[in-house]
Amino acid sequence: MHTYWTEHALDGTLSPDYPYYAIGYDESKYQMWDFYYDAIKDVNYFMEHIDQVPATSDSDIEWRDRLKGQGYFLRGYFYHMLYSLFGRVVLVTHTYDLDSEFTETRADLDDVGEYIVAQCDSAAALLPVTYTSAEDFGRATKGAALALKGRTLLYMASPLFGTPSTEKWQRAAEANKAVIDLGVYSLKSVSNSDEYADLFLDPNNPEVIFEKLYDTQSKVQATNCAFLHQAPCGTGSGFGGWCTMVPTVEFVDLFQNADGTPYEIEAETEYPWDNRDIRLKANILLDGDMWGYGADNREIEYFMPGEDGVVAGLDSRGGASYWNATLTGYCMRKFLDPNFDTNGTLSDDTPWFVFRLAEVYLNYAECQIELGNNAEALRYINMVRERALLPPATGSDIRAEYEYERRIELCFEGQRWFDLRRWKKLEEVYSHPRYSITIYKYLDGSKRYVRDTEPIRTMTWGGEKNYWMPVPRYENESSALIDLQPYE
Repeated sequence: MHTYWTEHALDGTLSPDYPYYAIGYDESKYQMWDFYYDAIKDVNYFMEHIDQVPATSDSDIEWRDRLKGQGYFLRGYFYHMLYSLFGRVVLVTHTYDLDSEFTETRADLDDVGEYIVAQCDSAAALLPVTYTSAEDFGRATKGAALALKGRTLLYMASPLFGTPSTEKWQRAAEANKAVIDLGVYSLKSVSNSDEYADLFLDPNNPEVIFEKLYDTQSKVQATNCAFLHQAPCGTGSGFGGWCTMVPTVEFVDLFQNADGTPYEIEAETEYPWDNRDIRLKANILLDGDMWGYGADNREIEYFMPGEDGVVAGLDSRGGASYWNATLTGYCMRKFLDPNFDTNGTLSDDTPWFVFRLAEVYLNYAECQIELGNNAEALRYINMVRERALLPPATGSDIRAEYEYERRIELCFEGQRWFDLRRWKKLEEVYSHPRYSITIYKYLDGSKRYVRDTEPIRTMTWGGEKNYWMPVPRYENESSALIDLQPYE
């Protein structure tokens, strides 16, 4: 996917100096080192003082313990994010005053991972499986703590984070299976692309384990501030969106046919998106799709003139609102609400799923593949696959079948880059340019779909050091931390 402000990761220019240590539009929003350590500081302060809150009745003690459980979970989650980005980080487990001597150093990879696991275990011991009060909806549960533990142990077992071993994969398998065995989550059945797409708009989705709910108290009305800079539809200025995340041709071509066979284009004049994996139209906005709220509902127009007399589509690079048009011929649909009111009378309230059951199934399947238990892995791969109305995978090339399901099912959910890094496959992926499609429309209404031969993006592999985010230079120069240099 071609995304907004990812240049430093894609061009191999990550370094300790701003903006090269950031991925995102500006330092205030995407300075990950500061963001997570600030959050950890707040949790540390909370955990140091929560036991001072008077609690004498059983209900008060239970309430306080639940708050402590949430504190353990959040501290584990914030460290998990640092761990996944920076690897070896400083384990700051308590607050410091101005007179404290701060001489902490970065911990070893396994020590960071084990600390996160311990936080998850402490959280799981205190948190309920479910909440009974609607006021607690969205808070961390036992399942959330176990899912975080499962993802962390999956990372610990992966090549980037150390030497994989049977023991590590077994621990990761057991942790992910513990989430499944709670028996409180289930994959919601769907019958078409629209129903699958709706899964990601529903905070009550039965497969959600932990989610970030939309902040209805400080909601915004401006369309350009709505979800992911995409709203109302992600198709560029033709609909008032920013079109900041655009899938590439390679990714769209990856979606299999509905019968489970690989997709292969046969002629440029054939509409290439019918009879495919239902997740294609659920995740990607395509030329000719109907989109837009109320009176603004119309066909998406990504096409260019194929001959004189044809006007470029409203959402194309040649259209009247071209400036935010897709660069690849596609836009992202996942998470976008077709009922979002573009006039601003309603604010987008789409949640963000941090953990959901499909990921846990796939995590568990990966562990079983690594342990040599392909039949068990295939069972969970096919649970995900069959929910998408595809025939079951056969296991003839189980690793490829697994990676297909993970890439398609979790697309745009912030997993792919982390997966490629932990598998140490970035160099391989960087060697392949990314391409776009141009759609030409003719006077008779027919269209031609041409895969462009000039790449829209080539990537530069920056070497092994680019598997890790660099610690900002200012942190090295302004603190007493030592051993903070980027990986060689």
